Amino acid sequence: MTTAPLRVYIADDSPPVAEMLMELISIPGRIEVLGVGETEQAVLAAIRSLKPDVVVLDLQLKEGSGANVIKAVRADSSLEGVRLLVTSNHTSPQMRAGCLQLGADHYFDKVKELGALAAQIQKMQSA
Repeated sequence: MTTAPLRVYIADDSPPVAEMLMELISIPGRIEVLGVGETEQAVLAAIRSLKPDVVVLDLQLKEGSGANVIKAVRADSSLEGVRLLVTSNHTSPQMRAGCLQLGADHYFDKVKELGALAAQIQKMQSA
């Protein structure tokens, strides 16, 4: 029995970071990156049309914020299965707690925890 690849969308306003994330998490046949968005509006439109399994979400986007994306996704019942993994350079306990309260599934320090992010996505793929 083959399982479908885990479908991941990346929301990050830094092309070098988005590229690095794609390389970090893509595993042919197992984890597929559907695309990258840089603004809140583009990210929400892509999430609604692509219905990814997982969104790797930066809190700071070119226009808008990751926090607004979390709120919008969690308010849309057709997207309830989408898992939101926040990445940020802002690592205060308050910021982490706030994102989790809004409905993020996990919160990763973009500098120190990218290995943990990749491991979490691989765990979701094999679940």
